[in-house]
Amino acid sequence: MGSSLMSPLKSTLKHELDINNTQWASLISMVWVVGTISPFIAGLLLDIMGAPLAGAVAIILILLGNGVCAIAVGARKLSIFLAGRAIYSLGGGAVFLVGEVILLKWFKGRQLPVAFGCISTMGGLMAFSGPATVSAVLVNNENITVPFWLATGLSAFGLLCFGVYGIIHRSHYAQDIELVDPLAHGSDTESEFESARSFSSKQYIDEHSVDDCEGKKLPAFD
Repeated sequence: MGSSLMSPLKSTLKHELDINNTQWASLISMVWVVGTISPFIAGLLLDIMGAPLAGAVAIILILLGNGVCAIAVGARKLSIFLAGRAIYSLGGGAVFLVGEVILLKWFKGRQLPVAFGCISTMGGLMAFSGPATVSAVLVNNENITVPFWLATGLSAFGLLCFGVYGIIHRSHYAQDIELVDPLAHGSDTESEFESARSFSSKQYIDEHSVDDCEGKKLPAFD
């Protein structure tokens, strides 16, 4: 919802923050630049942090960004508002990448395009329902900070929902470990699967190989 606030609030924000059209254009451009760079940074960090942790960090950034914007509008501080939008854009650009990675993990074959279609449909619904909701809120309440605090609350709810996903992900992850080796509790196999980083099949063979009579490495099968 945070990205849907700017268009219907343009005239009101320009008045509250005392800015002209040039400053408004600079504000929007800065937001798009940060949102363009953040997916690249998120891609670099995903392999280190894992999708659940990276997604939580992205949603927290969105929550903080909306909260800072609400405070900035109340205080009528353009510099604080810029900082809030930059924080929001960092999380907003990263959360889409994390979502795609999660979809690729949980959906395969014919299920994958259906899942992407559902996500795209939800994005379209938010694109037109967000501005409509903001307009309705402003009709019943003249306080311009209310839409931003509403967006902050929705971000907090999203973080809570993502926490539930994290629990499901961890439970499913533990089941995968037991299926690989049910008797390997506390063993090296479990510690390997607990690592957040992925590894290639070649690396796995190199780490679990034995030498044959010619000195070549062969996979070790129990």
